[in-house]
Amino acid sequence: MRSNRAMAAWIYVCLVLIGWLGFACVAQALDSRDRDIAQFYHTAWTVREGAPGQVTALAQTADGYLWLGTQTGLYRFDGVRFERYQPREDGDFLASSVASLYAPPSGGLWVGFRYGVASFVEGDRATQYAAASGLPSGTMYAMGGTPDGRIWGATFNGLVLFDHGRWRLVQQSMGLPGTRARTLSVDREGRLWVATEDALAWLPPGGKRFEIVTPTIGRVNRIAEAPDGSIWVAEANGGVRPVWTRKGDPEAAGPVLWLSSAGLLFDRDGALWIPTLGDGIRRVPRVHDLAGREIGAQGTEAQGFVERDGLSSDYASAVIQDREGNIWVGGSRGLDRFRVSRLLPAMMSPGATDFAMVAAPHHGVWVGTKNRPLSRIEATGLTSTGLVQPISAASRDADGVWLGGSAGIWRLHDGAPEPYATLPFPDYSGVQAVTGDGEGGAWVSTNRPGIFHVTAGGWEHDPLPAFGNDPSPLVLMNDRHGRLWMGFARNAILVRHGTKDTRLGAANGLAVGNVTALLEDDDAMWVGGEFGIGVVAGGRARMVVTRGEPLRGVSGLVRDHRGDFWANAAQGVAHIRGADMARARMDPSYRPPVALFDSLDGLPGTPAQFRPLPTAVVADDGRLWFATTSGIVSIDPADIPRNRLAPPVVIRTVSTDMGTWPASAPVSLPAHTERLRIAFTATSLTMPERVRFRYRMEGLDTRWRDAGDNREAVYTDPPPGHYIFHVTATNEDGVANEEGASIKVTVARAFYQMPWFFLLCIALVALLIWIAFLIRLRRIASQLRARLQERHAERERIARELHDTLLQSIQGLSMRFQAIANRVPPEEPLRAAMESALDRADKALVEARDRVRDLRTHAGESARLDVALRALAAASATEHTVPVLVAIYAELRDLDAFVRDELFRIAREAVHNAVAHAGASRIDVSVRAEGCELLLSVRDDGRGIDEAVLRDGREGHWGLRGIRERALAVGGTSSIASPGKSGTEVVVRVPLERAFPGHQTPFGAWWRRLRNRFR
Repeated sequence: MRSNRAMAAWIYVCLVLIGWLGFACVAQALDSRDRDIAQFYHTAWTVREGAPGQVTALAQTADGYLWLGTQTGLYRFDGVRFERYQPREDGDFLASSVASLYAPPSGGLWVGFRYGVASFVEGDRATQYAAASGLPSGTMYAMGGTPDGRIWGATFNGLVLFDHGRWRLVQQSMGLPGTRARTLSVDREGRLWVATEDALAWLPPGGKRFEIVTPTIGRVNRIAEAPDGSIWVAEANGGVRPVWTRKGDPEAAGPVLWLSSAGLLFDRDGALWIPTLGDGIRRVPRVHDLAGREIGAQGTEAQGFVERDGLSSDYASAVIQDREGNIWVGGSRGLDRFRVSRLLPAMMSPGATDFAMVAAPHHGVWVGTKNRPLSRIEATGLTSTGLVQPISAASRDADGVWLGGSAGIWRLHDGAPEPYATLPFPDYSGVQAVTGDGEGGAWVSTNRPGIFHVTAGGWEHDPLPAFGNDPSPLVLMNDRHGRLWMGFARNAILVRHGTKDTRLGAANGLAVGNVTALLEDDDAMWVGGEFGIGVVAGGRARMVVTRGEPLRGVSGLVRDHRGDFWANAAQGVAHIRGADMARARMDPSYRPPVALFDSLDGLPGTPAQFRPLPTAVVADDGRLWFATTSGIVSIDPADIPRNRLAPPVVIRTVSTDMGTWPASAPVSLPAHTERLRIAFTATSLTMPERVRFRYRMEGLDTRWRDAGDNREAVYTDPPPGHYIFHVTATNEDGVANEEGASIKVTVARAFYQMPWFFLLCIALVALLIWIAFLIRLRRIASQLRARLQERHAERERIARELHDTLLQSIQGLSMRFQAIANRVPPEEPLRAAMESALDRADKALVEARDRVRDLRTHAGESARLDVALRALAAASATEHTVPVLVAIYAELRDLDAFVRDELFRIAREAVHNAVAHAGASRIDVSVRAEGCELLLSVRDDGRGIDEAVLRDGREGHWGLRGIRERALAVGGTSSIASPGKSGTEVVVRVPLERAFPGHQTPFGAWWRRLRNRFR
């Protein structure tokens, strides 16, 4: 058991050791201390770029914002835009001159003002503290928090502690000498360091009494902890120095720098940054190397960066390092940033131009220029030689380094240039390209036509008769097979193998334009030119089209030790993976992706397109070097700085043409929102220009929208509804914050977009349709009434004709027959027969008169059914002496005219039948409403009707059938019954909606009342 535990412990220790060694290797690879301060990528923001002046304090909050305290207020910066901060809740700040800032890891920001005011900012809200909260009236010089959650403040009146929402003075009670607290700081172990006018002291974590470090100290402006745990101070009169270490003499921890400073910072790699009060910024990469020394303001041991180098101001008082590793400096005129660029600028002689590069042995490059001595350039320095002649071409072969210029050809031996030959022309002639021939001589291209071969025996000139325009090569290269490749302007290559020349051009597929770069790759030759990159293999050439914007102006082309391609192009330094280029060589349709490094990565200018060439070189140590018109940069492909932090995303505001709303809570927008703008940002401060956004309005967008570097989303006329706006961001290295930020947005409905409005519109449309229907019904009824009037008029005409012709004629015939019958003696049988016939004729004539009367009389003459029925009863009682009793039990005022006429005719037919055929002594007519029906009943006490007659009707009579047909015509039903063969009852039932069309809806009732009112 013990042996197993021991083995496990050893394994654990080994793993920890391996991890530590790995971390140490990575840390060494990423160590920025090997750079000079001038090799950092520097950016300055002044008032012209929107930055505030007189920055007194800096801090970065948990949401990634950089906060600037100034004498005129509090500002925040997202890398693109400066914004003056003002709380939206609880009123504005009680003061404006900011003296100190502290950003707790848990979020929020403490702001210390001058003259006894402090505030805690969280989102759009600021909590104010002043005398009423126990805060003394003096300036808050510094603020900080210890791991136990306590917040401390160094004020003009002493050390204060924030406890349960109030501040209280604790300097005397905790054993801290003096009456003022000038500054404070918390180290990595949680100790609180405080400097007073009398001493420097520290408070252990959770402690209640301070321990004095030194009883005598100057006026301390800032306290900082070095990577080894030593404590440094910046004194107003005593400079910058270490004052405490865990063991030993503090003087062994570093030098004393006699610089007036108000700020100190040890960065992640251990370099000391010192903003000075008038001498710019100072940087000491390794303080231990200068231990025990005293360095003045003019000393070169501390790297300097001042206004003439681009610093916004020589007076700087605040410095911090953000979580991405950038150094920020605040001064009297603005804000400065120093960051590690991917492309490392070379330390060149000032004013140097036209850089001819060639790889030096082991590491670095030899660089010849037009106006400076030949130098060996390393990643962090340079060494000059005695060769001061202009150099415009350089190459390297197995025999060494060849250099060419207007004064001749040189070779390097052990780093020393030796003249090889002067140019064969007495007048000026530049050297365009030079390369060794592998036999101790060299091929040289000048600005004269053709190519030259120089050996110990002298110069030989080949005019290149294969070209009719007398060109000279732009680039030269000897491949591994001993072939000489010559690249020319206007899309031409000549390959010389011994005495055989092979020409390649547009007819062979070459389309790079001017050939300015050559790169050998096994059996192929990669060609760079003004129109991109091509490849020559098997006597044929083909262009390689990259993804995105095509590369152009490629004057340098190399491969790193991993096989990836690097091109120095007009757009920048292009990196293409070797596997992608191999695929593109095999598949003409494939477009390899390109990673570009441009000015934001530290590239100065663009590569030369004519001389010197090439503009890209691989050093022996694998470092890549690229020359431009403005300088030289290098990059280690195995150690490219990357930003691994996902960018925090913040939604700033939601605005419309009617106002702006903060994005701290769900936003409710008014109706009629025509243009909705949502502003967002990402607090990635290293390269905010390359942060890319995408957004989506859930409920409105069906897919994500790519916003590029635009930091605002715009929606035109968003419909009413509830939405959720999402936005995500990706930093310059493709690290994405997929969670991003979101906010709920509600667009209110206008009154015409409310559900009740739609219901109202539906009801209104239905009402209009109903009105149109009623109007149509009235029109149809009017047409029917007109047709009925025409029919009645026609009936009256027929009745007149029958009365005036047929009936009169029959009456005349009856009278003549009566006269004839009177001549026959009464006792004659013929007389009796004739009397009988005349009686029947009288009855027929009476019946005919009744029918003619029926033709002339119709219910339309009466406005109401009850009135017509009572008139019918009165006429029957007068003519036939049969009482007809009419009983009305329903309101018949709005009875449909057609229904009224048909019901009247049915009643008249039933009364006539009862009088003429049943021999009734009493007839009862009633009208009443039963349920949903209008019921007409005619009952008599006569003889009744046989069942056969009820079923089939009487031969030659159509009364019963007419009753049934009229009932069907009005949408009703009829029944004719003779119970017990005594008496007859005719019943007709008509639906109420047919009898009274306007009574069946509330609107119908309203319309009826309105119509009656205006009658």
